[in-house]
Amino acid sequence: MRGSDLMAGGFALLLCFSVSLFSQSPETLSTDQIVDKAYPSVALVLAGRGPGQAANSLGAAVVVRPNGILLTAYHVIKDAYSLQVRFKTGEVFDQVQLLGVDTRRDVAAIRITAAALPVLPIAIAAQAKAGDAVAVVSHPASLQWSASTGVVSAYRLADEVPGAGNGYRLIQFTAPASSGSSGGVLIDSRGNALGLVVGSLTGGQNLNFAVPIDSVLGLGDMAATKSFANGSTLKPPIATVATVNQPLVPPAPASVSNSGATPEAPEKSDLLSASKDRESILRNFKTMYVDAQRAQYFKADQLKAALGRNKDFHKLNIRIVDDRKVADTVLDVGYTFAWDFPFELKHQNTTIVLLSGKGIGPFSGVAGAASVASEFVKIAKPYRNSAEKK
Repeated sequence: MRGSDLMAGGFALLLCFSVSLFSQSPETLSTDQIVDKAYPSVALVLAGRGPGQAANSLGAAVVVRPNGILLTAYHVIKDAYSLQVRFKTGEVFDQVQLLGVDTRRDVAAIRITAAALPVLPIAIAAQAKAGDAVAVVSHPASLQWSASTGVVSAYRLADEVPGAGNGYRLIQFTAPASSGSSGGVLIDSRGNALGLVVGSLTGGQNLNFAVPIDSVLGLGDMAATKSFANGSTLKPPIATVATVNQPLVPPAPASVSNSGATPEAPEKSDLLSASKDRESILRNFKTMYVDAQRAQYFKADQLKAALGRNKDFHKLNIRIVDDRKVADTVLDVGYTFAWDFPFELKHQNTTIVLLSGKGIGPFSGVAGAASVASEFVKIAKPYRNSAEKK
């Protein structure tokens, strides 16, 4: 065979592969058909942050290659010690490797020891139009393999989305997605995988975003860069559902004196009011007000309850007060695009930022508050050793 014939044959094979990879289902499907088609290709990802720890991060992943290659949101597995991947069939994989990572787009490729996995056809995101029907399959608030529907709102630059970064495209959609939906798959009306869910904005109604899958498929071609520890001990959390007219977590009980009256709030320390020494304030402040208005997925009462349940918090000798005016410090908790909960501890009088950190985002509600409480205690503990000995 002549060289030109070989080249023509090779080009034909490459063209066939490309057409196969991006072939899209031609017929519009019903919602239940779309969801049933997606279920086998969507996995649950559990991440543990240290040896012997329970899962403290949860998200989804979508199969993009039948030989065990999946894509997930990078913030789900970032800094993970161990990983576990579960499918709706009941199959569990404890050995997971990290392949490529695109930090700009918040997407990572992982590999499990599997073959012949079902793969959804990949849609070309640039062809999606505003108003096109879409569905999402993910695990919001630990409610596994949940489905929601909506429409494409826009195909826009990340530069236009607060907190999303820049230099890439995002699919904006209205199908409900919340914390725990990270890594879920956005599917078009023909059952094609359109995007990978990475975040949302809470300043409006259903402002959710996905990275086009066709823009990150190459991550699965990269060599393994890390092997996570065995994830066999990881267990998914049980979703907590509020009953009618009751909060998800009851407020922490108020302290009551022996006489039955609520004690008066302590006066603010004059010494701390005058101080501008960050470390001195950290070691000596007594009271803290919790402000979680911007956290969106949990309230101040839930965070106070989580701090109260943390045995190490009690060793810090910090009293939580309900009146902001009398507090030495304020713990201010926010929310970011990728369902993270950054926090700052500020000195009330000088607004000096004493401490800062971030809770893990893929869990919402109780677990999100618990993550912030745990991270706060971890960061504050070195400064409060003297208080612990008093």
